[in-house]
Amino acid sequence: MISLVDGYLGRIMLDCQAHLTGAVADYIPELAAVDPGGFGLSMCVHDGHVYSHGDSAAAFTIQSISKPLTYALALGRRGFATIDAAIGVEPSGEAFNEISVDQRRRPKNPMINAGAILAASMLLPQEPTVSSDTVDAAFADVVEFYSACAGRRLGLDERVYASESATGARNRAIAYMLVSFGALQTDPDAAIDLYFRQCSLQVTTDDLAVIGCTIANGGVNPRTGRRVLDQAVAQRVLSVMTTCGMYDGAGDWVTRVGLPAKSGVGGGILAILPGQLGIGVYSPLLDEHGNSVRGVDTCRHLSTDLGLHMFNVARESRTTIRAVYDLGDIEVSPEWVDRERVFLKTCRDRVRVYELQGDLTFAGAESAVRRLEADVDRFDVAILEISRVDIVDPVARNMVLGFKHVLDEGGRRSLVVDPDGVVRASIDRYRDDGPATDMGIPYGVGRLDPALPHVHSSMSEAVLDAEEFLVKSRLIEPGPA
Repeated sequence: MISLVDGYLGRIMLDCQAHLTGAVADYIPELAAVDPGGFGLSMCVHDGHVYSHGDSAAAFTIQSISKPLTYALALGRRGFATIDAAIGVEPSGEAFNEISVDQRRRPKNPMINAGAILAASMLLPQEPTVSSDTVDAAFADVVEFYSACAGRRLGLDERVYASESATGARNRAIAYMLVSFGALQTDPDAAIDLYFRQCSLQVTTDDLAVIGCTIANGGVNPRTGRRVLDQAVAQRVLSVMTTCGMYDGAGDWVTRVGLPAKSGVGGGILAILPGQLGIGVYSPLLDEHGNSVRGVDTCRHLSTDLGLHMFNVARESRTTIRAVYDLGDIEVSPEWVDRERVFLKTCRDRVRVYELQGDLTFAGAESAVRRLEADVDRFDVAILEISRVDIVDPVARNMVLGFKHVLDEGGRRSLVVDPDGVVRASIDRYRDDGPATDMGIPYGVGRLDPALPHVHSSMSEAVLDAEEFLVKSRLIEPGPA
């Protein structure tokens, strides 16, 4: 069975595929040589499941997406007070490589190069001269931390590192400017070398998605279960990514996409929906802000089409599936004659009930539908009981009803128990939202039926419907009651 979420993500990639404007970063010679057509998308949800599309396994250098990670590492090592005294948290409204400081001679935030170089310097001894062995040890700590966030060992792209080192005059100028202001209090050459190395680590979009979900989970890697950073550090990093992560395009990004994010001139974008998921996108053609053109467009589609804007009012319960059981303890409906009752008692385990709860948005519906997809060989009929669901957003509604269509086409049946009419209310509430409301249904899946077949107001009605389906599908002709 084709995953509904994979259908959504594949459709979004198709919609963004043709956007080939922009240019690769050419101020680093090795980056100028990459394939401009590369395009990958990954999404990691709260339990560590990763959806991967396109060039999701293609390696590229992390570049400026390293900045929030090194900032997090510095906060954890040196403490908030020390780091806040050295690096501000205000948006600069300037390009990433501007030589920008505030009135206190601090870099305005850790997402621009000045702040990122200073954050890297805080991982080194605060001494005028630092040995190469000490830089090696600091970089080993960086690799260990990044790898713990990604859930696998990351490696250095030696060629990109050499290329950055050979052409990094502007970043060196920033480092020495910070020394002249008294802001950078260690060996500037050591600090810039560490910074070049962190930017040259190789990642994939799968890695970025897992890193994002680790931060979204408050610092716990969803795949390894290991706590990588403190929850307070994760909160700070998410806050600064929201206001500063997309440089001078941050305001437009927050308004239209609404996800904490960080871009890199290698073509990657890391985006996070706090508490729920991480997104990694790769496409090396950049806009005037240094952000991936197709990456930005893809994230806009994800936010709009899947309802991921972090300021959506409705948020799903962390545990969307409240209970799962079959009809073993539920009596056969009284409408059947003895022959049919005997048959129906033998197949109570082929009807499974999934009780959902909370405000149902994309992340909750994804978890529920993925469970249903995993269980599909264990039932002939699935009953979704949503009496404890208060709000269903358009994407979640389409996922639930889309799964109904998939099962119907596969010879199974999905029923919904909706005593409060929240599915119908969702259709009425979002009726005027335009085409985006129904685009959650992937290619090949039928559109919503206004009559909402097999949506019932009570469990007894749904059980009878399930029994009728089983009787007819097993070619047992119903007899008189």
